[in-house]
Amino acid sequence: MRDFPRWVAAAAVVAGSLCWSDAPAKADEPTKPTPSASESNPAVPAAGHSVHGEAFNDGPRRQASLTLGMGKVRFGVTTSRPEAQAFIDQGVGQLHSFFYFEAERSFRQAANLDPDCAMAYWGMAMANVNNARRAKGFLKEARKRAAKIGRREQLYIEALEAFHAEGGKEKDRRQGLVTGLETIVQDFPDDFNALAWLAMTTWQHSDKDGIGSRQAVDFLIDRVIEAEPMHPGAHHYRIHLWDSNKSTRAVRSAALYAKTAPGIAHAWHMPGHTYTNLKRFADAAYQQESSARVDHAYMARERVMPFEIHNYAHNNQWLCTSDSHIGRVHDAIAVARNLVEQPRDPEKNGPNDGGSAQRSGRIRWTELLTRYELWDDLIAADASGSLDWSNVPIERKEKAYSLGLAFAARNDSANLAKQIGALKKIAADESKAAKAAPEKSADAMKPYESALAELEGRAALAKGEIAPAFEHFARASSMRGESLARAHLSVRNYGFAETVARKAVDQNPDQLPPLAALVEVLHAVDKDKDAQDAYRRLEPLTARADHDLPVLRRLEPIVARWKSDGAWKPAEPSPSSGADESAVDRIDLATLGPLVWSPFPALPFAGVDTTGKSWSLPDLKGKTTIVVFFLGGKCAHCMQQLQLFGKEYQGLKKRNIEMLAISTDEEKGCRELKNNTDDVSFPMPILADPKLENFRRWGAFDDFEDQPLHGTFLIDADGGVRFQRISADPFLEIEFLKTEAARVIRLLDKPKPPAAG
Repeated sequence: MRDFPRWVAAAAVVAGSLCWSDAPAKADEPTKPTPSASESNPAVPAAGHSVHGEAFNDGPRRQASLTLGMGKVRFGVTTSRPEAQAFIDQGVGQLHSFFYFEAERSFRQAANLDPDCAMAYWGMAMANVNNARRAKGFLKEARKRAAKIGRREQLYIEALEAFHAEGGKEKDRRQGLVTGLETIVQDFPDDFNALAWLAMTTWQHSDKDGIGSRQAVDFLIDRVIEAEPMHPGAHHYRIHLWDSNKSTRAVRSAALYAKTAPGIAHAWHMPGHTYTNLKRFADAAYQQESSARVDHAYMARERVMPFEIHNYAHNNQWLCTSDSHIGRVHDAIAVARNLVEQPRDPEKNGPNDGGSAQRSGRIRWTELLTRYELWDDLIAADASGSLDWSNVPIERKEKAYSLGLAFAARNDSANLAKQIGALKKIAADESKAAKAAPEKSADAMKPYESALAELEGRAALAKGEIAPAFEHFARASSMRGESLARAHLSVRNYGFAETVARKAVDQNPDQLPPLAALVEVLHAVDKDKDAQDAYRRLEPLTARADHDLPVLRRLEPIVARWKSDGAWKPAEPSPSSGADESAVDRIDLATLGPLVWSPFPALPFAGVDTTGKSWSLPDLKGKTTIVVFFLGGKCAHCMQQLQLFGKEYQGLKKRNIEMLAISTDEEKGCRELKNNTDDVSFPMPILADPKLENFRRWGAFDDFEDQPLHGTFLIDADGGVRFQRISADPFLEIEFLKTEAARVIRLLDKPKPPAAG
């Protein structure tokens, strides 16, 4: 059984989560290593590729373990192995929380234990709901084994086959899945997993078509919860069902969902949607922080990169926003900065990917610094390169806009003018691009126009040009209400300042910055009774806020004067209404995992290169290192990789970047490769690992098929893994690795930020 924080383990027992065995299951008869492909036998898969077909080349290739906190479900299938059934149950629980990568791992483990289990392959297809190519490959394997299974399992396979039917219209395919699930529910009324999936697919597909009854779907979910009160899927799907609609309908499920699957980050994240919609920002922040910590513990335990989790950036940027609303700015900045600094991947989060961790981190970081008037920190973060802006127009806009606000606040008119000029050029370039691309939205220019209008208003205000300034502000549609209220206050437009400040609070209730601005404005216009009333609304938020923030420091002397004059009366606590089933049961979140991501340590290795020199992990200390695991001199793709990397070897050495290659060959084969007479240079040290000990230890190994895999790793000077790619094919993006290695070196050379909470 995988270890978990003590609270999670306890919660899993309370919630009835899986607990089957103290040791990870292993296959009785592992498959022999796969031979390399050759021209004489093209049917043999290439080295590192699966013997089972293309669909098995991707996804998890390390064995699964039965783990606490994945959600309690029972999904009986035809199998001769009880251990396989346990992994099927675990995989279905993971499916219900959209934990697709680990669900596929669980189903692969089940198939490894019982290769004839058709539903293990059905599960792999379910785990690839967003990858039709792979899902179809797994369904073919399920169909091959379907002769010996019962009618219920047959119906599951048929329903998913209908969804992935070749050439069918999307609407017909979706209807085929719904009809298939309806048949299961009708013929097997006690199959509550089918009922939960029917609710989910009905909601999803109705939402696509813009029709349907949420209440009807809610009745289906009620039926599941009546029978299985802690069913993870039922609570999960109810939150989605009422998200941004009538979130009060999901508040009970929001309070329970994490308890049903405490080991899955998404089970903590989704209740945050409900609480955000209900303006319960402290509860939302608690849920999102829990999600981040569970994810970070999982990544450290399973040695997973952040970019390998599809919704990771989304979850953490939401945490930043939730913390921003309640004034937990330092932790939010730590999370945002961490997103910027995290590992990158050339395929999964390039500069044009709006959902990447880096884009999300930059936007949230600058948003926090501007919202809380941390102008010196913003200017310093940009000057040091810490924000690491890309050249994408929307990021160039955000950089010019945020710096412009900082320089305006510092009365630096010259640098403000530079940012206005930069923003005008960006806007002009984007306007030309928009005219040349009619498919672009008519609103595409609004962010640029709004940012420019606000900066031009700031410049006019600094010159004493009050009317033109507010004409500009009127066009700044994204300008925060509290900022506009303070602008009015600065020129003694007291009536406008109060009106705008009150409107900002009404539009953003229970958020700290607009409430703080309202207190400040009301006090300035001699409405202290109203200011005190506003502060009583603000005070509960300050309990969790950072008290060194400028927006709160300005209120300290005001509140101190009220107290010294005897004019202050704190708000009376509201009477308790007893136990609240919608309340969040809080725990010490540090027990779940760390707040921010940090590189997991490289694992030990040992070997001797072709010159007889011994190498081990301590030899790499103080150097950034690229480690390549390759499948011997007979792997043509590996030779392509080594030649490509070899051309950069000397240049990397000059930058204090080491490179090692570890081969599946014997020492003799490594020497022959190194000393080849084909005028092909392999200058990097090459270590022999014929027993595959290092391959296994570093995870460059397929546990299900007992064969080595290609692996490329970037290790920083402190011994942390900053990038890894383990796959059926070798990684060839040497230019990316050079850039990433240089970035990692710069990161370690910079002063470390304060430790996050």
